[in-house]
Amino acid sequence: MLRTLKGLAVHLETTEARLGLRQRSRKPDDRAKFHIAIEAFACNLAALALTRSPLPLAVPRRSGVMWSATRYRPEVYGQHFLDALDLMTHPEVGLAKIITRGFRLEDGRRRQTTIRPTQALLDAIDFVTIDWGAFERQEDPEVLILRGPKDRKTGQSNVLDYKDTATTRKLRKQVQTINRYLTAAPLFLLPASSPTPSETLPADPTRRTVRRIFNNGLWTEGGRLFDGFWEIMPRQERFERLRIGTAGCPEGEPIANVDFGQLFASLAYRQCDLLTPEGDLYAIWGDGSHRDGFKRLLNALLFARGPLTRWPQDTSSCFPKGTKLQAVLADIRHHHAPIAHLFGTGIGFSLMAIESAILIDALLRLFASGVTALPLHDSVLVAQSNEEAAREAMQASHATYARSCAKLRIDKV
Repeated sequence: MLRTLKGLAVHLETTEARLGLRQRSRKPDDRAKFHIAIEAFACNLAALALTRSPLPLAVPRRSGVMWSATRYRPEVYGQHFLDALDLMTHPEVGLAKIITRGFRLEDGRRRQTTIRPTQALLDAIDFVTIDWGAFERQEDPEVLILRGPKDRKTGQSNVLDYKDTATTRKLRKQVQTINRYLTAAPLFLLPASSPTPSETLPADPTRRTVRRIFNNGLWTEGGRLFDGFWEIMPRQERFERLRIGTAGCPEGEPIANVDFGQLFASLAYRQCDLLTPEGDLYAIWGDGSHRDGFKRLLNALLFARGPLTRWPQDTSSCFPKGTKLQAVLADIRHHHAPIAHLFGTGIGFSLMAIESAILIDALLRLFASGVTALPLHDSVLVAQSNEEAAREAMQASHATYARSCAKLRIDKV
């Protein structure tokens, strides 16, 4: 495929000159960057076609992204990136088609430009002979991400630049170690039994590495791992298609999801130096009814900064019609009176940092013992033959960071 892409880049340069879109030849360094940008577009568009996703490819154009001086800026961004985008979508070139044009509104909301490959591009790169083995993913420029507080109007948060310290270097090294294991992991993605739904992001099996994202401009809030292809897959599809190779089954075993149960609520009790109550922490009315709704509300109370005055999204439907929010919140405060003073303080982000530290410690324990494990928010995915090893590692990590015995559950099909 590499030879094809080099030929494509030369063809585009020749076409660019023929159409009079550029008057001067590029300097050698600029020409190399232009070729890399073309390669990046061609590979991403080919990967999009390979997933059979109905979603287009989003591409940035903003100067604040193209010429950012922060640690997050990919090397492929710059004028050569915009030149390659404009050339490939030019009507007389026709290798990509613009689906939507990006914009930014006065209230801060914005939308990126989106594109899709044309049949001309797929023919040019001999798409019918391409499989996932033809692709190689470039490492992210930074795996440790610091985000600011969310804007109340847009719900978005900006990434923040930062200076390295002993803390950031340690945190980054942990993620890099995890990524080395994930890159070499024996993962197998079976073909999809049906097309990807239009609202679902496609699974790209080359997306094997993760980034750790902290919130509110603090290294003590947030910290979950994101971006592995298995994380965006719907639960049922994950169990149907994902396999992990083991010594006993190198071609891949079905997976088990080993998950911390009721973690935020139990960590809140530990923050107050209290033992976690026995039983289901979400059984507020004592009979286990409306458990999912109570779970969402309890977690919302831990993450809220200030009183909760409206139902969190998709939560009111978990309760009988006519249920009053404040009445339900009063029941939660009464049931969890020992930690009720934490509600509305935003402590949830600090609890998430503890959760992520526990998960990372568990991953490193499993990797050291030769067990492949994939992070999934507050759980790990392992081959079913390794579920007991995962349980033991997660219990040990929880005892280290939370000084208590974790509630664990294993989900598998």
